[in-house]
Amino acid sequence: MDLFQVADYYVNKIVNTDSKKISDHAISNNQPHIKVLLLDEDTVETISMCTTQSTLLENQIYLVDKLENQTNRDFMRQLRCLCYVKPTEGTVDYLCEELHNPKYGEYQLFFNNTVSKQQLERLASSDDLEVVTLVQELFQDYLIVNADLFSLDISSEKMFTENNVWNFNILQDVTNSLISLLLSLKIKPIVYYQNTSNNNRILKLAQNVSSEINKYDKKLFDFPTQDSAPILLILDRSIDPLTPLLQPWTYQSMIHEYIGIRRNVVNLADKVADLSDKELSKVVLSSKQDLFFKESMYLNFGDLGDKVKNYLTDYKEKTKSNKNIQTINDIKEFIAKFPEFKKLSSNVAKHMTIVGELDTQLKKNQIWSISELEQNVSVHSDENEDYQTILGLFKDPQIANFYKLKLALIYCLRFEDKIQDVTNSLSGILPPDDINFIYRFIKYFKKNNSGGTLGGESNKNDDLLSGLAKKFNHTLHTKQADNVYMQHDPELLNILVELSQNKPLDPSKFSKVGGNPSSSSTNILPQDIVIFIVGGVTLEEARIIHEFNNSAKNANMRVILGGTIIHNTKSFIKECKHMLSPNNPSTQLTDLL
Repeated sequence: MDLFQVADYYVNKIVNTDSKKISDHAISNNQPHIKVLLLDEDTVETISMCTTQSTLLENQIYLVDKLENQTNRDFMRQLRCLCYVKPTEGTVDYLCEELHNPKYGEYQLFFNNTVSKQQLERLASSDDLEVVTLVQELFQDYLIVNADLFSLDISSEKMFTENNVWNFNILQDVTNSLISLLLSLKIKPIVYYQNTSNNNRILKLAQNVSSEINKYDKKLFDFPTQDSAPILLILDRSIDPLTPLLQPWTYQSMIHEYIGIRRNVVNLADKVADLSDKELSKVVLSSKQDLFFKESMYLNFGDLGDKVKNYLTDYKEKTKSNKNIQTINDIKEFIAKFPEFKKLSSNVAKHMTIVGELDTQLKKNQIWSISELEQNVSVHSDENEDYQTILGLFKDPQIANFYKLKLALIYCLRFEDKIQDVTNSLSGILPPDDINFIYRFIKYFKKNNSGGTLGGESNKNDDLLSGLAKKFNHTLHTKQADNVYMQHDPELLNILVELSQNKPLDPSKFSKVGGNPSSSSTNILPQDIVIFIVGGVTLEEARIIHEFNNSAKNANMRVILGGTIIHNTKSFIKECKHMLSPNNPSTQLTDLL
């Protein structure tokens, strides 16, 4: 189950579909099969995260535009138009307008999810000139972040209305996206969901997905029977509120934490103060397109330092070889290699800039000491020494209030009986709203937690990168981890370990839509598992999935992780503040008492 392979299959299917009208004429005149690709606001993001402009050009797509941009496109009836869109009512409206006055000679329509009979009838009635020659349903109504990670990019602020009830339209969108994912992976799973005090919203989504699977059972989900039934496990973020609060230490997760990644784009202009190269203002980070990033995205910061140093050394060696140009053949060889060299040069500059900024942020915010303390609190039961250290950090004016609030939340999740002492210590340091938020946060997650536990080339860069590994890999000989910064294991790991040991899901923690989990146990290890977290996932949890999938002892299991959004610590706390605000109509009275 590789999501990038799924995306490649669908992209190839779109761009390589034969013309039904133009091809014979074009072939007879030796004309290239030039094509136009029209996208909507949803599929623009889908396509941009799984393919490149170069790939589209290689497949004779020379114009990419948005369907909504109807007034600024010229009539080119000699061209074939490929439309890849999401089947929303708004998009169908735009398609109908396009077909009433077509700008191209042929239209082939591809939808990224199931399209209704009524929508097809509307399109057919608008196609007076019969320019539509193909209509196909593809299934990629989700954003691919990594090969085993997807996101819907929907914040919790939009998902729920009064009394913590789903917004109907968002619920339908989430359901459709999950159905799209299952169809793209060609699996028909048994649906499980987490038992929580928020059970109604998780149960509602699970029931909707199960109902849609049954609805399309013979039409779309008629896949060959597997030895063991696939599993779709729907969880609530309340199963593990601790992981999103902890400072991350792997490359991809640190970039998201300290700089920000949105749909594979990193905006360095807003973070790097002395950014001299304007081409680095916005950079793309994709494990599908950037080999160095693919090899280093799950490395901890210490190992990353060594990796970047070796990358820089390799670049310097290639630079030296390019300086030794003396003959015509040397010039020809240099010109032949120049595009590759330029790409390498840009990539080195990109990653050196990012790593340098990460190191700056770590020092500026005193993350080394804060993170070690967070990890100790998250795994140690003897809290007194850590508590005294926390009190010292509370009084330190150099520590930002955000990190003080976060430390308080982590500590109180582990030791709820100390919440009064913690808030008293923060009185006068944090604003009253933050003090009240600590109480609401702890009460909410304790109540709902079910099944959980709580760029340059100077020597300066060489010194920096060597020091990172030494500092990070300072270790403690504990059972939890090999280093002090990654002691905590997300709750997700416990679930995966139990499944890999062929244990049925605990019925006190998880339920199956339509029955008890243990009632469907067949003593056969599940091969395909999709885990979806309402309320968002973290990139540290994505690392756990990656390591699990790549472990030799788990070779017979394949896991895909997804969530409504990808969180860092700031976005998680921001969403929780909104959700638990006294002014938020979706906040229940019991959450505030």
